[in-house]
Amino acid sequence: MPDRKAMPVSNYADIKHKIGNGKPTILAFGMSHCYSCIAMSKVFAQVLEKHPEFQIYAIDGQKERIISRDIYKLKEMPTQIFFDAEGNEIFRHTGAYKKPVLDIILKKWGFV
Repeated sequence: MPDRKAMPVSNYADIKHKIGNGKPTILAFGMSHCYSCIAMSKVFAQVLEKHPEFQIYAIDGQKERIISRDIYKLKEMPTQIFFDAEGNEIFRHTGAYKKPVLDIILKKWGFV
């Protein structure tokens, strides 16, 4: 996927109000120097090209370490946290997904 762009990184403060707004949400925590994090971000960017209405946000886990470490208790990157429409955490995964696997996960948790 070298020709694909990664998702833009969001500040947690700018998007936290979207968790629980009636739509499922994914927070994709990663770091700019992590190969697996960049690869996962590119997969999510590919999903957003097809479904721009999805609420998927990249968060820099290093720059926002108080959020990633203290609020979400993350120890490894990349980690994706899936929230239902009401804002309840329903699933979390550490590591990178291939697109076909992510498509199954998105369907299971009500994105498609």
